[in-house]
Amino acid sequence: MNTYKLLQRAALSVALAVFLTMPAVIRAQTDNFDSYTTVSGFTAAGWVISEMDVGYTTTTFPAVDTGKGLRMQAYPIPADAPAVGIWSRTNQYANFYMAVDIVGWADTNQAVVLLARGSLTNSPIGATGYLANYNVTEWGDAPTNARQGELQISILYPSFTTVQLAIGEFTLNPGGSYRMVFSGVGFQFKVQVYDLLDLTKPLIQMVGNDANSTYTNGVCGLMAFSRNDETGTADITVDNYFVGASDPNPASAPALAHPVAGTPAITTRTPTNRFSNFFAPTGGMSFTARTYTTNVINASATKLRLNGVNVSSQLVLSSNGTNISGSLPGSALNSNTVYGAQIEVQDVSGLKKSTNTFWFDTFSDAYFATANIKIIEAEDYNYSNGVYQIDPIAVSGPDTNGNPVAGNGIGYSGLHGVEGVDFHDTQTNAEPEWAGEFRQFDPVGLSQGMYPEIQDSNDPFGETRYSDYVRTQYVANQMLEFVVHRTAPGEWLNYTRVFNTNSYNAWLRVASFGASTVMLDRVTKNPALPGQTTTNLGKFSIPNQFARYNYRYIPLVDNAGSPVALNLSGTMTLRLTMAGTPGQDNDKLAINYILFVPTIHLLSSPTVVGPYSEEPAATVDAGGRTITVAASGAKRFYKLSSGTALTITNLSVSGGIVRMKY
Repeated sequence: MNTYKLLQRAALSVALAVFLTMPAVIRAQTDNFDSYTTVSGFTAAGWVISEMDVGYTTTTFPAVDTGKGLRMQAYPIPADAPAVGIWSRTNQYANFYMAVDIVGWADTNQAVVLLARGSLTNSPIGATGYLANYNVTEWGDAPTNARQGELQISILYPSFTTVQLAIGEFTLNPGGSYRMVFSGVGFQFKVQVYDLLDLTKPLIQMVGNDANSTYTNGVCGLMAFSRNDETGTADITVDNYFVGASDPNPASAPALAHPVAGTPAITTRTPTNRFSNFFAPTGGMSFTARTYTTNVINASATKLRLNGVNVSSQLVLSSNGTNISGSLPGSALNSNTVYGAQIEVQDVSGLKKSTNTFWFDTFSDAYFATANIKIIEAEDYNYSNGVYQIDPIAVSGPDTNGNPVAGNGIGYSGLHGVEGVDFHDTQTNAEPEWAGEFRQFDPVGLSQGMYPEIQDSNDPFGETRYSDYVRTQYVANQMLEFVVHRTAPGEWLNYTRVFNTNSYNAWLRVASFGASTVMLDRVTKNPALPGQTTTNLGKFSIPNQFARYNYRYIPLVDNAGSPVALNLSGTMTLRLTMAGTPGQDNDKLAINYILFVPTIHLLSSPTVVGPYSEEPAATVDAGGRTITVAASGAKRFYKLSSGTALTITNLSVSGGIVRMKY
């Protein structure tokens, strides 16, 4: 029987511990690995290897950025021992703070591990301690395994037996660079993972408590570890290692100073969240950057890009200093727009620099309520063999206290679809944990709100749900937003709706736990019967957003990646189909709704010089190339906004209605 169950899930300890404060044993240690060329030089600096047998771990020092990193490649002893290598220093710590940049790893079933309070010998088989471990592919790397990751805080016992103190569903992007922080005070532990492209807030944070006070002190180190028993290899590259008895971070929580001392980094930002929806543009954007040393930031070299366009000339910046501030006026932002943003800062030498990336949109509830906007809620798919409801569709389902809202045919709550006609799901039965929540007899994964998917001391059973943003109609009914999740390739959902004649861009509001693709099709054969046919309209190419609670608007594009303009009119049945490889692309998504916005926007102003604002009630007839809008005032100036160049060719006013041809 194989005894090496390598950092697999075990029982999650949920008991609370008595917090103990232990004195620091020795001063902090840092290493950027830049000075090493050989393993002998590494060991001469005080590093000690623990491996299954001599030669089963290869250690090199590859180029990373402008310096070097530490690469650990561990190999198994076939039919005897797993691949594992641990580099540590002999200094003992009780309370501890560890941090390292994870800059490379093989996309295999392995773990990138920080070991604290460890007890080690030449062979790691008897190793003990506390672990912060990121499992790259938690469910394995066979062709049909799901490819998502998991972060854990674990107690390590001999023969690699573990008990988890905290578990978080979480997937990093291969090729990205991240900083993992692991700390312990007494028997309370915390792990945080930051993206080096956003040090304002961790991507994930978990806390765990060891009620049994298992280990009081020990060494700290770095582990590369294969979870594929005696067959898999491990391969990780790290940089900028730190270990000490207390937290050295000079930044105010939750921000983190850049790991390379003196490098300027964004410390605060508006919008605050990295994934921000419904951001009010009128106040503009703002940010601060700091070096936390005497190193000076070159304020005038600051760059801001929105959707790839350099808008730095509109920034208002403070003078050079060890900290600077910047702002972008609200006039530089468009309403009802989706943005991807980058802020670049550097010091006066130009040698130390960093980039901060984030995503936001400027939609509003008021805009969503206008006649030209169409929203299809993911949970409101057809029922009873192609039956559908006419907009506006009532909000329905249980509120956060379990009380019913609408239902009984008002809204889609409690109405059930027919397999192969209204939906297709790889499950045949509704799963018990979702029964009764919205459409209780359908096997489609549905929930009100989304789990943070973290089990730790704050939420031992991972039961707390939330929505990142709750629209007005849900707030009024004390509800969270509903989402479709637990998706699998090949599954689909049909939506029949009546569309105003228009040209639309489509966006999918979705959170993702790994990169995936969702197709948008039009059903071209009777949606009330089996055997339907479809024609493809485009695809939503969804990037990894680390977890199923980070939402973005993803545009509908064609195979070349260009936005698709949909000419929709009258009653149509659209279908969302989950693409990808079965197994590998399972359970990656949480889908909120599909948003359809006109491709052509009419802007108006009482003066020719502006400012111009959108006319949300304007009607665009894409086929007839005509726009109509209610007249406003004795004099009004109009502009068209579109992805292609358009010109107003004729304009007339009759009966209080302005009509223009383009």
